[in-house]
Amino acid sequence: MLLYDVRRTLTLAGPTAVFVAPEVEGWLKARTAAREVAHVVSVHSNPPGWSAGKWGEWYPDLLGSDGKLSVAKPKPYWQSGWLAQSDRLMQSLAERPERIPLVVSGDLHDIAEGYMLRSGRLDFSAKPVVTVLPGPLGTSTGGWPSEFRGVGALAPNHLDMDETLKPLEENGFLLMDFTPETVTLRYFRWNAKTDPVEAIDSLEPFRTTELRRA
Repeated sequence: MLLYDVRRTLTLAGPTAVFVAPEVEGWLKARTAAREVAHVVSVHSNPPGWSAGKWGEWYPDLLGSDGKLSVAKPKPYWQSGWLAQSDRLMQSLAERPERIPLVVSGDLHDIAEGYMLRSGRLDFSAKPVVTVLPGPLGTSTGGWPSEFRGVGALAPNHLDMDETLKPLEENGFLLMDFTPETVTLRYFRWNAKTDPVEAIDSLEPFRTTELRRA
């Protein structure tokens, strides 16, 4: 599990800007390429696959006046190097044919699952990167993307995404079970607006996905 933070070391250097320090990026690529492990999961705090039009995201999409994400206008102070770094990290996951390219990350206050088929000029259709939002544990009124930003999380224009579970603005969590050949994802949800607190004690997964190594 490659657990790392982004933005802490962000730079504002245009095409060479980064979210993740170059030394950390090098370490992540080296661990991803390691052959002595069956599974590698990238777990970071800025999710690839979706955008809410915020400034500190990988993607250049901006919330338009029509309430949709758009790249028609430049996002103020957004750096193209951030997106280039995201592409490099996603490519490093997809380059290991013997593994499941899997990313689990939070911050968007959603539960979601998708397969990244393309990222810019990178074609992942033969082995899509699986990207997952595991769900927030304690978001309340006012903290959901559609309430705070005026738009729910959407796939940015830079990507082709097969959204097998479109973002849900509900509290929840994810349990992951590993065997040498598989990763099983079990998704749990609880709606603060409609579900009683007592329901948390007996939650069952509402979705189960089994990912299998090649």
